[in-house]
Amino acid sequence: MASQELDEVRPVRRRRAWYHRRDILFVVFVAAIFAVGRGYGLVTGPSRITDALVAALDENPRNVDLLVTANFPPERFHSNIYNTLGVQRGTEGSTTLLVRVKPAGVRWLTEQYWIKQVDLAPADHR
Repeated sequence: MASQELDEVRPVRRRRAWYHRRDILFVVFVAAIFAVGRGYGLVTGPSRITDALVAALDENPRNVDLLVTANFPPERFHSNIYNTLGVQRGTEGSTTLLVRVKPAGVRWLTEQYWIKQVDLAPADHR
């Protein structure tokens, strides 16, 4: 066979469009999941803060003491997160007493999907 005949038999390889590539689709999918989770936290986060805590945060405190209620009893992972934000003083059911939390930590905590409510701890908790 001549070289010209072989060229006629071989199919022409077309470059696949970006939306047909599995690696790019995977990255887009992961980015979409992350964006939806982050957006959910930003939208629903303020509704998880009680009015008493909002009033306390309006006074611009250096630290606040919180009662954090999760959707389920916290496990080691959640306790580690609590300890990065403040000092965990105990857990009763799914509510954890968290002391010396910075206001920015309160905001971040309310954006997590597994948090049900964040309340100001009573003054006699010590």
